[in-house]
Amino acid sequence: MPNYVKIPKEITYDTTLTDKRGIIFSYLCARRALDDTVAFSTTELCHWSKLKPNYRAGKINQKYYTTLSFLADQNYFLEHPDFQSLLEENSNSTKFHLLKLNIEKFDVPDHFGLIYFDELEKILNFKEELEFSGLDTNRMSSAYLLLVLAYLRTNMNRISGKPYCCYRFYSTISEETGLSERYIGRIVDILDVLEIVKSVALPRELYIDRNGKERFATTPKVFADYRHFVKDTNGNQRLDSEYDYKIEIEKQIKEMKNIYK
Repeated sequence: MPNYVKIPKEITYDTTLTDKRGIIFSYLCARRALDDTVAFSTTELCHWSKLKPNYRAGKINQKYYTTLSFLADQNYFLEHPDFQSLLEENSNSTKFHLLKLNIEKFDVPDHFGLIYFDELEKILNFKEELEFSGLDTNRMSSAYLLLVLAYLRTNMNRISGKPYCCYRFYSTISEETGLSERYIGRIVDILDVLEIVKSVALPRELYIDRNGKERFATTPKVFADYRHFVKDTNGNQRLDSEYDYKIEIEKQIKEMKNIYK
């Protein structure tokens, strides 16, 4: 089995789903057995994602079942339990249920955000990882971090000869993920400190508006992975020892100066 999860773009960009969509998809990939089944319980799913089960209306159990039900409606499962019945149980059940994954939906060939298991582990345990970092982790969740990371990875350039980066305004990330813009900056900082994705802000440019007043133009952030992997002669992934995120960001900024000047 692969040592990563691939979160499809259609999951990351679907703002009609709950913000738990990325973490649930990651759970299904991480728990996938050799026969493409997943055995899960509400309690185990919550504990895996470092949350306490809560069956009350609008709480975590309901959000998880709502997302699973959507995935079922979109044919992500070949076999699944009746999620509506599970939702109506009003209990923090430890009973396990079986899902049969539709591998055509999970093993997508393109348009996905790839997240390695060691990165997933960091994100699930980010509060312990950042305990002495000084960063504000209050009201922050692994689900938010995974969603933004999947978004950035979906948009990272992978074409050789061009900077291995992407650049976005916080407002664009917010609009396309459905997360509040005030959270985006905090998430970006956390992903940077966790050494998963490096971010650099372009200098704000001073300009004169039509009324003759000085203004500063808002510029996007540039993002690059801390690590880059390549395939060896046997088709196995290995760490690219020649990759340097600083160089990639410098190349990207150089290209962008012609756009934002």
